[in-house]
Amino acid sequence: MNESVGYPPQPNVHPAGRAHSRTYRVWARVLLWTPIVLTVAGVALGLGLFAAADADPTYSSSALGYLGLFAWGALAVLSPLLLGSFIAGLVMWNRSRR
Repeated sequence: MNESVGYPPQPNVHPAGRAHSRTYRVWARVLLWTPIVLTVAGVALGLGLFAAADADPTYSSSALGYLGLFAWGALAVLSPLLLGSFIAGLVMWNRSRR
């Protein structure tokens, strides 16, 4: 015998999405914007140090140029970490927006 006799058919309802906490959304923003801010600051710092080293050749300001190279080298070394943080933050941000 059919067991669903007398009962209406089950509706095709999708389960409700998980609600993300405020802490999750804050960490998503932190992981998303931190690499952007660090990259912009590192590039600006490097360019500023290069400009300062190039502007005054009479004094021993060549160390500023080397510091600019160091800043860009640090960005190159840290780029996988920054990219990973950005991607994780983007995924978390997309999940919290859904």
